[in-house]
Amino acid sequence: MRLNNLLQATRGVQALTWETFQAGPQHTAPWTAIAYSESDLLHSLQIAEQLTVQGVEWGRGVHHSLGDAKELAAKQAYRALYRETYRMEPPQ
Repeated sequence: MRLNNLLQATRGVQALTWETFQAGPQHTAPWTAIAYSESDLLHSLQIAEQLTVQGVEWGRGVHHSLGDAKELAAKQAYRALYRETYRMEPPQ
């Protein structure tokens, strides 16, 4: 909720994009969730004639539960975006 409130006040709730995936055997593989900003894209990395577009990663979480992985990533993203926006540590 704090991440959503911060985004509404500063960048807009559409500022973050979520990527989620599982790596490994499906019944034991942990989930990885990544929160990144498309508005801060780095453009035009030309590697072997392939155009690559990268966003800025603000948070990453890994857990056996998808919801918990997203929660961990959201907490990291909140702290990083708060520091970026206000140039100080977020309140506890």
